[in-house]
Amino acid sequence: MKKKLLTAAASALVGFLAAAQPWMMRPQGPANEFSAMEGTSVLNYNMLPERDIHSRAGYGPAFYIFPDGRLDNQQALELAQRLKLTEIVQEYGGRIMVVNPASDKWQDQDLEAFTRLIGMGGAPTNVKVVGIGSGATFVNRQLAATDLTGVIAGIVSIDGEPGKVCKFPVPAFIGGKNAAKAAKPYQAASDAAPADPLQKVVINTDRKASLEMLFAQAWDDVLSANYRYNNLFRTFYMSRGIDNPEGVKNFELVSIPVFDKLGIQRNVVEYPLVDMNAPSRPENPDKYLWYEYIPKQAQDAAPGTVPLVVLLHGHGNDPRTQSETSGFPELAAEEGFMVVEMEWQGGNGYVPMGLDGIEAVISVLRQKYPQIDGSRIYAEGLSAGAMTSNMLGVRKSHLFAAVAGHSGGIFSGNGLGYYAYGSEPLMNEAIQKRGHVEVGYCSVVGTHDDTIRFFDQDNWEGSPYLNVWRIYETVNDMPVTGDLDFSVDPTFGFALRDRKQIHTGKSEDITIEFGQLYKDEKPMIRLMVIDHYGHWNFKPAARLIWDFFRHFSRDTETKELRYQ
Repeated sequence: MKKKLLTAAASALVGFLAAAQPWMMRPQGPANEFSAMEGTSVLNYNMLPERDIHSRAGYGPAFYIFPDGRLDNQQALELAQRLKLTEIVQEYGGRIMVVNPASDKWQDQDLEAFTRLIGMGGAPTNVKVVGIGSGATFVNRQLAATDLTGVIAGIVSIDGEPGKVCKFPVPAFIGGKNAAKAAKPYQAASDAAPADPLQKVVINTDRKASLEMLFAQAWDDVLSANYRYNNLFRTFYMSRGIDNPEGVKNFELVSIPVFDKLGIQRNVVEYPLVDMNAPSRPENPDKYLWYEYIPKQAQDAAPGTVPLVVLLHGHGNDPRTQSETSGFPELAAEEGFMVVEMEWQGGNGYVPMGLDGIEAVISVLRQKYPQIDGSRIYAEGLSAGAMTSNMLGVRKSHLFAAVAGHSGGIFSGNGLGYYAYGSEPLMNEAIQKRGHVEVGYCSVVGTHDDTIRFFDQDNWEGSPYLNVWRIYETVNDMPVTGDLDFSVDPTFGFALRDRKQIHTGKSEDITIEFGQLYKDEKPMIRLMVIDHYGHWNFKPAARLIWDFFRHFSRDTETKELRYQ
């Protein structure tokens, strides 16, 4: 058992990939120009990946352009600039490829080449297909009739002849000549699918609209709103290509937060630090980095009225990962709370915060924004960020009213090698605080997590998830779960109240096993297991986490936890 746990821990600490950035082709020629991919008819835009803390760091769009006739390198660049694709990938990350026909006209071999192309590197997450003229006809008639529509996050067809069928529903923008007819197969597939605001077909029949105007509308109305990935039956970023061993063809559509449309003010903050033990470096001082997301209704709110949710990214991830993928900024726009995501781990010239640094940043935020309610401060993290959030709830219990961990528990042992996070020291602190401290706790786990595996009746002993649940039972002075009995509950192995299965509407395979542990009449611990899901954020869980958080507050004077 110990060997298994060490293996799992090593995998967790090494394998948390920075999945927010899509796979990029290595530059094959001059920077910011197109060059041919050797042995193909494909032209690749040689964008040099540069770190810009002010840009977006989500799932950058991978544009595949099927033009109206073969383009050379210069023509490809002119088209990409006309459509402002170069500006988009500079802001969001991603890549641009022009898929020229291999011969004089589009054939099946071009479809095969495209299939191989999007299967190169890691798992595709934000494939955007743009067809123009004869290229749009090829997309409508041949590409749309294949399983690839279940992988593609958006199709733009301009001035193309109509096809007969669209295999899977795909977000689409159809414009120019023949738009009404060309849109019918896409619309039929969309109408047959479960209702989803991301799954839409936008039609523009204005024959006088320029290519630039049509694509600008396509980006604004369709392409910028979503990405697509497959976290079913596996952890998506640990896979390669487009195939799923379980035969999943229609990948999950996920929203991308568009902060302007949400009414969210996004601030990037570099905070210089003074290190008395280091040489003075005024030209390059040590500093913290964090991102603030302030919804419109919170910007001028009364003092002490706005809750704060702290987001913590996974190991090695970009410090914008949670804000882009967790769903909390979108929820903040609805509910009026503030969000801050911290570069807690450090790297890229920034200082690791540690638990004390996180508390210090919150102190700075409360001074900067008097509207923050100090009694309603919460933390949520992914993976290693979940481990950090789990630590905060116990070690900074005076500050946080409730915390949540998504895809992360606490590994067994003394914590050596695991950011000093171990179950033994944290349980000791929980024992000392038992009867004196309470804190709400929410856990979210995927059954097919390939990084920090969920347990079953054969491997539950020493589970990182069970460790942290027991720690929070202890600190909250609740009965502590002993040996598991899966005849009592086939998922959790012990009895919970409010037990139910929640259908999320995302997929018939994605349901949530839900239950709570009570202290008297207070649900102090909420547990959620996502069926068939891998190691990553599941956005609908954010609402269930917030629904748990909002009932808890902590008296800023006495530090007593309150439940309403």
